[in-house]
Amino acid sequence: MKLSKTFILYFFVLLVLLFTLFPFLWMIITSLKLPNEIYSSPPTIIPEVLNFDGYKTMLNPDADPNLNFMNWFFNSTKVSLLTTLFSLIISALGGYGLSRFRFKGNMGIGYIILITQMLPGSLLIIPLYIIMKDMNLLNSHFGLILANTTFALPFCTWMMKGYFDTISPSLDEAAMVDGANRWTVFSRIILPLTLPGLVVTGIFAYITSWSEFLFAYTFLNDYEKWTLSVGIASFQGQYVVNWDYLMAGSVFTTIPIVIVFWIFQKYLISGMTAGSVK
Repeated sequence: MKLSKTFILYFFVLLVLLFTLFPFLWMIITSLKLPNEIYSSPPTIIPEVLNFDGYKTMLNPDADPNLNFMNWFFNSTKVSLLTTLFSLIISALGGYGLSRFRFKGNMGIGYIILITQMLPGSLLIIPLYIIMKDMNLLNSHFGLILANTTFALPFCTWMMKGYFDTISPSLDEAAMVDGANRWTVFSRIILPLTLPGLVVTGIFAYITSWSEFLFAYTFLNDYEKWTLSVGIASFQGQYVVNWDYLMAGSVFTTIPIVIVFWIFQKYLISGMTAGSVK
């Protein structure tokens, strides 16, 4: 009886795993197909010959004048890293303030911050565009970084507040009795204890910025300043879709996310559980 339950459990886990990984497997397989195999009917499941032309084209800036993949990759990396940095700094300070300081309307402010996360990006695009235009930040990476930070910050702040709530305020009080000021308590005592929370929050901000399309498509006009999401979307024309380029570029776009999860998986697992235990 116990063996049958274990078999059923593993069967459903395997089923969910296959369902989750299938889009990525199909993306990789399609990127390795020849053009005639991509458009064949019925579709070819396994390519007869592995075709790496799409990957070579992505990595070679001289292969196609309409492609600037490596520049787009660098732009996305810069925008995502700076968005993550700004989000971590502001959300750590905001989360600590909401967790430690008690004042009238404290929880109300926290809920307002969380509610703003529910607003879709399409609702914010027009006011953000007007603000960026007035500040001369259109068609600049800094303007895109500010927009991405604005979108990621509410949830990051609430998440950091949850981690700070798990740390006893008695640590702050003990340190201040010993002569430490509030900044020293925050930066040297409390903040290092929230390392798993910082990692989880940073990963959320990084992925949000890395995969963001709407803001980048609206605010960036120059071809050289595009991010990966906008650049890869350009492979899809009105009448023709370059599936080999599209899928090869999507594989390259997925690799950094996989690397980030692989490097920080230890902190990610502990961080996801620590915030729910007080």
